[in-house]
Amino acid sequence: MSVKTPNLSSVRVFEAASRLESFVDAATELGVTPAAVSRSVRRLEEELGTALFYRAHRSVSLTQAGTLYAQKTAEAFRHLAVDTVEAITERPKLTLDVEATFLRQWLLPRFKKPSFLDLNIALNMRTHDDPLRVIPASSDLAIVWGFADYSGYKRTRLVSPKTILVAAPDLGVVDLKEVAECGFIHEADEHWWRLVYEEAGMDYPEHARSLTVTRCDIPVEAARLGLGVCVADDVIAEGELRSGALVPVSGPRLDSQDYFLMTRKTPAVPAIKFTNWLFAEAKAFAQWQALI
Repeated sequence: MSVKTPNLSSVRVFEAASRLESFVDAATELGVTPAAVSRSVRRLEEELGTALFYRAHRSVSLTQAGTLYAQKTAEAFRHLAVDTVEAITERPKLTLDVEATFLRQWLLPRFKKPSFLDLNIALNMRTHDDPLRVIPASSDLAIVWGFADYSGYKRTRLVSPKTILVAAPDLGVVDLKEVAECGFIHEADEHWWRLVYEEAGMDYPEHARSLTVTRCDIPVEAARLGLGVCVADDVIAEGELRSGALVPVSGPRLDSQDYFLMTRKTPAVPAIKFTNWLFAEAKAFAQWQALI
């Protein structure tokens, strides 16, 4: 048997009338006439098939059925109020897969900005070191290094790193001619140093002292400690360059692989807000990048 849903407007009027035990007071609270309250209650009684109020000449009182229904409606309105507040105040959630070094060196420092805090997003981040083979289905966004495509995601260039030379200011290194005397610091192998010298039209100093590390952020730290001159992406060295812990050394600026933002074809509102914020930050970074 189908049950007809009572008119919600009538239920709202009944809730006020039962709580105040007065059609007149309910009318005042709701901004209507007592006659309108009476009509709404009468319509609700007809829909429910039972009397909710005893009516006297100048007063009303709840029947037994009315008392039970008043308890139910009061509880329902209380739950509705709580659920509405929770729905409004709950921070939207967003899951981001991101390359670990990019997160640590470029993205995390930006989370202190008021522009990010104003997004009011609960951000769940999962890191990876190697290029992702597949972006998990639970991810809203991903930031990846390199040109890979992923099914179901749109790829947009986010940040374009430049490979530059950096050193601690105390070393006093001005240009590439002085670098070999201080020692090379690089990631994995000397490939980028050879490219730097080739781009500059200079012979590579085969016997220069060097320090090799397998992670791209550690050479930046080694350079900060004054252990030599580092060939590094400005994305990774940004924090140290902005603080003055490292300074750029005059020499060729080489293009590196870009970081891309992968977004779903139909992103949710939190993902759109975060994406807009990311691209605003990337634009500001590119403006700073052009000045160093």
